Amino acid sequence: MARRPSVPPTPLAARLLRPAVAALMRRSLRQSFRRVCWVGDRPSIPTDRPVVAYANHHYFHDGYLAWVAARRVLHRTPLLWMRDWDRVPFFRAVGALPFPANDTARRASTVRYTIRYLRARPSTMLAYFPEGALHPPEDGLAPISTTVLERLDRLLPDVLWWPLAMHVTWWGDPRPTVLLGGGTPRAGITGEEPQNLASVLQSIRSASPETSEVLLDSRPSGSERWSMSWLRSLFTPPS
Repeated sequence: MARRPSVPPTPLAARLLRPAVAALMRRSLRQSFRRVCWVGDRPSIPTDRPVVAYANHHYFHDGYLAWVAARRVLHRTPLLWMRDWDRVPFFRAVGALPFPANDTARRASTVRYTIRYLRARPSTMLAYFPEGALHPPEDGLAPISTTVLERLDRLLPDVLWWPLAMHVTWWGDPRPTVLLGGGTPRAGITGEEPQNLASVLQSIRSASPETSEVLLDSRPSGSERWSMSWLRSLFTPPS
């Protein structure tokens, strides 16, 4: 009988702070956006294989949104490689791991930890931003190296690669709406990953409230809740 891999330990502080950090992230999203929506059908992915969600990186809240996709869409444990982890290490509570740009040894340590974790808990989603850096959405997708993706595919244990697109738009509210959408999960890197992500991103841009599922809603603004129509007699011009 095969021995089950051991689960890498999560620091006690991270376990204790998890509810508070999750609440902080939801609050930040509700303050910044009117709603977060899912576009299209939810993917059917077996829980016995880890998922790498490779996503565009155009918005400050992308890590938060990937966490929402993991928890609310796939119902999986999230992991995220975070460049600025040292500035906000408490995000370890919701799956963020250090991935500093100038420290090869620490990045390698995080990759090794991730491999162990995915083997022990295959019902995990690793969020990965292959563009490498945050940049304006009007620039389009930055070049994505499929060579790097192939290298990761060789390292990570039997993962499925899932294109996850994020787009911020306006639906007539004082605050913007976030649209999330996913493509078809695939085993192995085919070289078509940049096109697959671009295709999903293009498809969700045309979504409407009628074709979207609300994942996270915020309180309506005053302009949505209040009506001052009772004052109209005071401001109606004389005929």
